[in-house]
Amino acid sequence: MKRLYCIILVFLVLPVPTGCRREEPLPYIMPVTLERNGISITVDPRVELMSIVQYLSTQSEFITIANFSYRDRVDAHYAAFFDHPAVQMYEEMRRTGFGFSSPANFALSLNESMRWDDDAELSRHVLAGAGGKEKLRKFAEVLRDFFRDSDFHLFYAANEDFYRDNVYRVAALLEDGDYVAELQDYFGMEYESFTVLPVPLYGGGGGFGSHVERGGNIEAYCILLAFDDAEMQDDVPVYGDKATFRLILRHEFSHSFVNRVTDLFHDEVMQYEYLLEPIRREMEELQYRSWVSCLNEHIVRAVTVRLAYADSPQEGSRALRRELDSGFIYTEVLTDALKEYERNRDQYPDFISFYPVLLEALATARP
Repeated sequence: MKRLYCIILVFLVLPVPTGCRREEPLPYIMPVTLERNGISITVDPRVELMSIVQYLSTQSEFITIANFSYRDRVDAHYAAFFDHPAVQMYEEMRRTGFGFSSPANFALSLNESMRWDDDAELSRHVLAGAGGKEKLRKFAEVLRDFFRDSDFHLFYAANEDFYRDNVYRVAALLEDGDYVAELQDYFGMEYESFTVLPVPLYGGGGGFGSHVERGGNIEAYCILLAFDDAEMQDDVPVYGDKATFRLILRHEFSHSFVNRVTDLFHDEVMQYEYLLEPIRREMEELQYRSWVSCLNEHIVRAVTVRLAYADSPQEGSRALRRELDSGFIYTEVLTDALKEYERNRDQYPDFISFYPVLLEALATARP
């Protein structure tokens, strides 16, 4: 009996195969979050993990140039992970088009165990840039390994106070206005949730909009990039002032509406692809390399101009001039078309019903 006991003991201490480790549940992380005016402000563990992979990569975008103690802690904790398969795979996918908002958007489609949620429908550009669903499933697996291998749950827990400071910093920028009602009323579409995600390792200022659809319910996200050329406040990144934040919020949440509708009318949208050529160089410099992304950006900017006009004629005029000066030359014709939408909401109860009219307005656009 003793001998049998010893044999069993030796067997139990043998290393567990990697395949078995992948089946083990990951430690649960309680996100640092705050609810205000119908909007959740959250440092999302999935996006934070993704941003660290991007930070370690040589192909990273949006990574802050600012020096602060959180960055030092990332450097110290992840010093041995620059060659991790998750980083290598990200670099491979980045070279084939998995850039801009796609990595964070993909991270938001994962569940709490860092598995790709089969109920989550990803945008066309995320799937295409990554190389298809199977590539993304494999990427989710190596992200799980990265989580486990680096004890990410311990790193997140050790930095909760810092994440909380970021959440409070953003909450202080959120004014009393009901942005959720404003946007849902304007587009005539109701969403499941609206979340602002400050990402401390992202820099350059501004943000980008993402959305995830699960079972017909839409989760809208505004992912914030810190203004890393601004002076740190108490070792916490700066995400702009109240006026800037209002513009970012309207702009990025509008993307979650506009991008979805554009996907519905993809064939019709591509009939106007010729309008990209006169402004291709300017748009590529701004990272809008396809006609779809260029059009979405024009439409979103036209919507935010109309929302600024609702604030005051002066604000609207300034907003329109700013967009035209930035090279978005089709904004004015789209802004004029949106006036018809606003005047005839009985005929056009939502943005989807009006979208073909908006496209027809492009036929009159002149470079």
